[in-house]
Amino acid sequence: MPKVSLFSAAAMPMRLHMRTDLHLFRKAWHMTMGLLIAFVYLSGISRTTGVLILGFILAVVLMLEAARLKTPAVNELILRIWGPIMRTNEVSRMSAIPHYLSATILAVAIFPKPVAILATLYLALGDPIASLFGILYGSRSVRLKNGKSVIGTLAGILTCMVVTVVFLKIQSIPDDTILPLMLVGGLAGGLAEHVPMDVDDNFTIPIISGFVLWLAFIVLGL
Repeated sequence: MPKVSLFSAAAMPMRLHMRTDLHLFRKAWHMTMGLLIAFVYLSGISRTTGVLILGFILAVVLMLEAARLKTPAVNELILRIWGPIMRTNEVSRMSAIPHYLSATILAVAIFPKPVAILATLYLALGDPIASLFGILYGSRSVRLKNGKSVIGTLAGILTCMVVTVVFLKIQSIPDDTILPLMLVGGLAGGLAEHVPMDVDDNFTIPIISGFVLWLAFIVLGL
């Protein structure tokens, strides 16, 4: 398969980032994409419409990914456009966007709307904030076997807890269920990336946290 070399990518007018870089532009894009999906779905569209819209976007993204990985000239063009949000390891392999979109499609298709939105918000906010704290302060914290830091994981858990409380308050969920859902949702959203599976965490976070949260909703009679 033809590839764009790291040398040619490095020669472009932007710098591609490593996973260990702060890469704030990518984190902002990650948050924006998830918040937009959650907002549009919350605005009143149906599950079917949501799946169709996201499915269409995923199909376009997959066609672009296939084209750039097959044709170096297309790859270089896309890297020039999307370089600010891409990492060096994505130069000659599929980016994280298809995983992100696939997970949100499944979340919308499988889970009740409140659960699907929370699972998407965990991905949109909990994941990048965990990464941000892990990169900034991970050297002062215990490192886990998967390379992630305890401080980053705690930041992700706390973020998911706050997201859960705010969203459930807006949705007028009974107050006596908010605390258990906050604990379950926060832990599920913050720990989902630690599941010992060789799967992109953009996929595992909303799917695993969504299933756990859905079970909690059922147990609490919601």
